[in-house]
Amino acid sequence: MIPEQFARFLSDSKGLLTSKSDSEKILHFIDWCKNHEIEETIMRLSSETKGGWGKNLQLDFTTSRIIVSRKGVLRKFVDLGYVAGMAPLPFLILKDKLRESDYGSKSCLINPAALLDIDSSFYIDYAKIDGFILRKGLETTITNMVGRMIQSNFITIQSVGKVYEFTLPVNKNGNYEKIAFWLGVVVPIRITTH
Repeated sequence: MIPEQFARFLSDSKGLLTSKSDSEKILHFIDWCKNHEIEETIMRLSSETKGGWGKNLQLDFTTSRIIVSRKGVLRKFVDLGYVAGMAPLPFLILKDKLRESDYGSKSCLINPAALLDIDSSFYIDYAKIDGFILRKGLETTITNMVGRMIQSNFITIQSVGKVYEFTLPVNKNGNYEKIAFWLGVVVPIRITTH
């Protein structure tokens, strides 16, 4: 979505957003994007294993699918993730006072189709998901002489005979309750939580 499209969304939604809850605002945004045939990233979660040295992926939850792409070397270390996984434009919708300067820059732009140009990227259509499980977990890893506890959450997605497993570090994605809430709003299928 380009800034002009987002400005059009705001214009079309003038007066409607103030009376809606946060989840209703995001659902309204998703519906508007679908009606205008715009695929937009709503949430992005970081997935990694082995304290950042193993498999490093980002999960982009768009209006129609989940795009899974490998993080570049630099992004593995500087990626801070988003607030409870919320992508920039949906996050701006939740702000009380929104100025054009908040969404006029290219820093807010995410092109979901461009993510598929990354080698080893793939996507999972929501319509083809048979099961989606979000589970809270706790891992302990010794990282120095004192030791440190790293908490992670886990997603399992079953789709057309395949099972995908993702580890979500809390330090990059936020707490379980917020992630569970927003996934429940964004993903148009039933999510099992543990």
